[in-house]
Amino acid sequence: MENEHLTRIIQRFREMRLPMMAEQLISLIETNELPVLSSIELLDRISEAELLSRKNNTVERFRRKAGFSQSNARLLELRYSPERNLNKSLIQQLQTNDYVQKHRNVILLGATGSGKSYLANALGHHACEGFHTVLYARMFEIVGDLSHARLMGDTRRIYQRFIQPDVLIIDDFLIYHLNEQEIIDLFKIMEYRQGRSSTIFCSQYDPVEWHQRLGGDPLAESIIDRIISNSHKMILSGDSLR
Repeated sequence: MENEHLTRIIQRFREMRLPMMAEQLISLIETNELPVLSSIELLDRISEAELLSRKNNTVERFRRKAGFSQSNARLLELRYSPERNLNKSLIQQLQTNDYVQKHRNVILLGATGSGKSYLANALGHHACEGFHTVLYARMFEIVGDLSHARLMGDTRRIYQRFIQPDVLIIDDFLIYHLNEQEIIDLFKIMEYRQGRSSTIFCSQYDPVEWHQRLGGDPLAESIIDRIISNSHKMILSGDSLR
């Protein structure tokens, strides 16, 4: 009779889409742990298994949607060799995801191969682990997607794609000069994200050079102000890691 009850309970868990509670209960039966557990201990074990599974599934879903360029990038794997010039105290601060909660930007500067993209990807993965939505995109992909959407008459959906994530990573930022429409597109994205979300910029150029690469007019000043007014900045150096 008891086995029949357990079988029905396991089936109900599965029908209720609680697979890990079902699997954990089966495991406790097979290992003969079930008889020695109190009701509270049993509920604690099976509910914890289900919750952990759902959290892991959420993190993996966020990672897949983020479109990272480096799937294995992790903050714990960073190498703090002197020539890299990594600011360990700042990275430890960023590791708390406090910058995401306070909607602060992160500016990563350095030459090609200095590790900007790896660090940005690692920060993105860590943000996903904190249940924050993330999107990784290269600058040319952003302007290209918006240009194509404008031809199709559907820019609203693409704007939302870059506006909505808790963390937007823009790699190869201003690697080339933007035209007038591309600058306006960037301004709109930064305007909507300011004070609502965080953006990580990876650039070979210091912000003092951004002004000219953005057209050198008041709109360029507005964009730069929205990026750097509430941001963390780190300059990476050393030989290329590629």
